[in-house]
Amino acid sequence: MRKLILRLAGSETLRKTVKFLRLHLLANWWLHCFPVVKVLPASGIRYRARRVESLGLSVEMFDVSYLYSLSDLRSNISTFADLGCNVGYFTCWLCDRLNSRQVKGLMVDGNAEAIEDARWHVKVNNLRDVHVLHGLVGVESKSGHANFFLHASNVCSTAAPSDKELEKSNTWTRVQVPCVNLEENWQSHFGNMPCDLLKMDIEGSEMDFFRNEPLFLQRTKAILIEWHKCRVTFPELEALLSERGFMLKKILYECDAAGTALFVRAN
Repeated sequence: MRKLILRLAGSETLRKTVKFLRLHLLANWWLHCFPVVKVLPASGIRYRARRVESLGLSVEMFDVSYLYSLSDLRSNISTFADLGCNVGYFTCWLCDRLNSRQVKGLMVDGNAEAIEDARWHVKVNNLRDVHVLHGLVGVESKSGHANFFLHASNVCSTAAPSDKELEKSNTWTRVQVPCVNLEENWQSHFGNMPCDLLKMDIEGSEMDFFRNEPLFLQRTKAILIEWHKCRVTFPELEALLSERGFMLKKILYECDAAGTALFVRAN
């Protein structure tokens, strides 16, 4: 069963076939009971996968590693914020690339199940100054809570699905989650320390965050962002970040639907 699941996770065609046959439910049940746990050899950082989607993501993050790069960043990264942290693989990747567990940071996601795995990664890797928060960033709400839409695939959940996406009602579940003020939480844990690296993958809510968290942007030195073309164009993203003092360093990856890019503070 384990070998079959690993094969499915590495093949897009097989993943689509399995999903159509709903065999992914069986695979996810199996992985939840018997997670795949691996160790990154260079650093000893451990990570686990409890869903087929997480296995696929782990291949992208740790084996292929084309989504992100530290080669264009200064090597002395010691603080970070991971928005849309999902199960916490980016933090594992960052600690592995830096070969350090002394980083300080915040991880945020609206998916409670994914957050459970993120907290596991923090605990098992003894990341004492990394804090995991459940909720949404960049959202203003008088009640302190906002709608979040959980997708059948845990890598697609979002606060801002399109009407066309919501028409597929069997793939979405609407829940209420807390609104997280990133600047307030950062000050609570780290005072006035700068944020060396802000990683963002919040499925279309990036522009809202930039507009609603100006103080946190002021303390940020570099932004590693995945943008989604159905919700924002790259020229719109670049123009907004330019207004806030950032310049494009490099587009790391781009396809028809999305891309990842690195921006650094211009001054």
